[in-house]
Amino acid sequence: MKTIKAILYLIVLLLIISTLATLKLEAASDGFDRYGFPFTFFDGFSGKCDNCYQNFGFKPINLLFDTLLALISSFVIITLKCKFDKRQSNHP
Repeated sequence: MKTIKAILYLIVLLLIISTLATLKLEAASDGFDRYGFPFTFFDGFSGKCDNCYQNFGFKPINLLFDTLLALISSFVIITLKCKFDKRQSNHP
């Protein structure tokens, strides 16, 4: 149960850090707002444009992919940490 909590906290932490580190807030100057890494799960646009990018808004499948990537990463990190801790406790 302790490992599951650690994985869940690490998933949330990885999602927050990766999103904040890679977000682009350019909509105030006729640009795009983009959230998500490595898959962009939200695109926003502010400005005047006739033939602009049409795929705006929230993309739940990309958020799911980002979450799965964070899950895999956190599982690997926690597993390596547990193995390292066991190895350290076996050696005096």
